Amino acid sequence: MACWHITVATWNLQDFSPILVTENVMPIVGNLYLLSNATNQQNYNLTAHMQEKCLDMAEKVLNRINYLQNPSNCSSARKNWAYLQNVISRHGIKKLEDLFVPISKCQLTDHDKKVAVKWTSSTMDSTKVLTTPQVIRLPAVGILWRDLTAVPTISHYVMPTEIFYNILDFKYKPMAWWTGLLALYIMRPNNDLQRLINQSKMALQFQSPIVGLHIRRTDKAQENKLLNFKQYMAKVELYYNKLSKRNIHIQRRVFVITDEPSLITSLKAKYRNYQFIHPPISQLKAETYTTRYSASKLKYFLRDLFLLAECDYLVLTMSSNVGRLAYELHEVIYSQTISRHFSSLDLDYYIFGQQPKNGPWIMQAKRDCRSSSSNVLDLVKGDFIESCTASNKSKMIYNGYSKRLQKSGSFRKSCAINFIEYVKYPDYSRVDALMSSAQLNQYPLHIIDKTCLKSSINEVNL
Repeated sequence: MACWHITVATWNLQDFSPILVTENVMPIVGNLYLLSNATNQQNYNLTAHMQEKCLDMAEKVLNRINYLQNPSNCSSARKNWAYLQNVISRHGIKKLEDLFVPISKCQLTDHDKKVAVKWTSSTMDSTKVLTTPQVIRLPAVGILWRDLTAVPTISHYVMPTEIFYNILDFKYKPMAWWTGLLALYIMRPNNDLQRLINQSKMALQFQSPIVGLHIRRTDKAQENKLLNFKQYMAKVELYYNKLSKRNIHIQRRVFVITDEPSLITSLKAKYRNYQFIHPPISQLKAETYTTRYSASKLKYFLRDLFLLAECDYLVLTMSSNVGRLAYELHEVIYSQTISRHFSSLDLDYYIFGQQPKNGPWIMQAKRDCRSSSSNVLDLVKGDFIESCTASNKSKMIYNGYSKRLQKSGSFRKSCAINFIEYVKYPDYSRVDALMSSAQLNQYPLHIIDKTCLKSSINEVNL
């Protein structure tokens, strides 16, 4: 069975199912252009339909997590312990709840800390370990980065298959949406942080449509070559020019987040036909190396992260943890992301810590690969193939099961692309049946109102 892997969270494991420790359908909002053209009934109806589907899936996943996070017996529940040493205690943040809603009713006890086992490939290798430890301690993210081979094979690029197939028609990157839901559950702003976000939106007159621009400097220079701000703005201009070609003529707004405030002045001087929205310059220092973890600066950073995620389109670098997280949250906030809602100046989207696996995979035919042979799959572009594994050492030929043909057979690897690993999840049907029961309502989510909330001008069909 699979475990969700998040490198910034505290976890519990129950029968290899993830448990984290330490209903309302809202109106479609966020896109003034779409709302002002509501007479286009086809657009509006499609958006409403997609929002309903998005909410159904998000609510199902979040309620499963909520159920797992609040077991009836905390003392016997399996836990995963993550020590946030860069933030907690050193800079005025004493506990996670200073920023976020508690992720579980359970608390880590002194006994838990004593019996905790370090999370490595050997502690989670089912072929060598007879029983799963009750408490697993996550190493620091930096340690994982230095030795990814130490990451347990339980760190799959995976999600429940029934959820995967249900979101394909309205989510561009299913794994980004899935990871974003997990991240949002962990990072539910508490009342103080949410108040700061709401007040900042009003003060900045933050509104859609808008492009989010994240330009990271400071210690980024130690990792990659720094890019000129003109390279970022070329992507922003391309986005707005494409809208103009579709006869969508709007104010060109850009929400800028950067740890080099002097860039704001340069942007405004160079691109006078744009409206640049940004937090006060003094608060943009939240991401400098020496101040990013102070209590006040960290709150500003989190506010900026959530506002960035709300933008219709993102221009950033996916090599940045902040950039990837903003996009993951964006996938959750928007009801449909059928098209690509981001432009990365370096890498494509990926999940930190994930390693190439041998499968099995769920794959999709990227072109027609017709065959009349009984042992070879007669693939049509778009076909989904399950349980895919390489059939030879060169990994040029794969075997799998075609959902459309309802048969197994071989196919060329060049005919298909990988989507997610094919792993059987536990049966959560009992939990789904309890979604509206008192057992789940005992620990209300207060999160569903942040999912599938916005529609994007990117998906307007004219």
